[in-house]
Amino acid sequence: MAEAPTPAPRAPEATGEESRGAVLAAMAANLAIACGKLVAGALTGSAAMFAEAGHSVADTVNQVFLLLGINLSQTKADKAHPHGHGKEAFFWSFLAAIFIFVAGAAFSFFEGTRTLIQEEAHERSSFDLTVAFGVLGMAFLFESFSFTVAMRSLMSGARRRGWSVIRYIRQSPDLTTKTVVFEDSAALTGLLLVAGGLALSEAAESEVWDGIASICIGFVLAAVSLMLGMQARRLLLGAAASEEVREALHRVVMSFPEVTHIVRLLSMQLGSHSVLVTGELELSRDLHTREIEDLIARIDEKIARDVPDVTDTFWELRRRPLSS
Repeated sequence: MAEAPTPAPRAPEATGEESRGAVLAAMAANLAIACGKLVAGALTGSAAMFAEAGHSVADTVNQVFLLLGINLSQTKADKAHPHGHGKEAFFWSFLAAIFIFVAGAAFSFFEGTRTLIQEEAHERSSFDLTVAFGVLGMAFLFESFSFTVAMRSLMSGARRRGWSVIRYIRQSPDLTTKTVVFEDSAALTGLLLVAGGLALSEAAESEVWDGIASICIGFVLAAVSLMLGMQARRLLLGAAASEEVREALHRVVMSFPEVTHIVRLLSMQLGSHSVLVTGELELSRDLHTREIEDLIARIDEKIARDVPDVTDTFWELRRRPLSS
């Protein structure tokens, strides 16, 4: 005979201060870099430099998206959203991925293609080139700082889960930090491409290399956008918790002798640090109602201690059949 499902609210989702710090560092860096690149682009007429300026503007806007996601994901649960707003972070990260493609990759492709078609020569003075490479050097320092902050946050998250960095990048639900890492990686790669394209264009006295560099930046941004978009899609569609969380849940539940069998155990990632669990448990037949209530309370308490990412549990119960 089935018992009514039993909800068990848990501790609120983690504050995400590490992610917030990474986002704020990236925002400050990208805003300063965007201004410098626009000035350098106007002086040199470099398509690759303009492409990188567009990339930095897009990244700055994306940091606003990510901050919104962090803040909104911490909104308390209500009647309209009984399981909280954790997926806000996934949604805003998905928008960031789209914006990287629209405002970054598409603009880079346009600038590169325009330069290759027009084949318009640009006369650059020594002062113009000094400013351009000086801006690229400063941008590299700023981006390296932002990348270091983001990587520290990412590595800290990987250590907490006992994962390798590669696995954390592939499977972690913390899209905010990963978005910053991906953006900064793309930015550092883009800066090298701009420097190479500008140097080759000057050496060959042809803007073809500058246009090729801009198109290459577009491909880098498109790849980053696709990776982030696919990860956000998986989480928005209701991805299960990690294998470790599912195994830990199974161990905790089966550690109680009153539970004879787990009929099913389902999980869904609600946020970066919150998981919803629903399950159907088969219990011993000799348990009374009060004993069953006490058992569920003890299961939930142990889950809260051993699997802190689980924030909500709903159990459906049934007694062990007489034939068993």
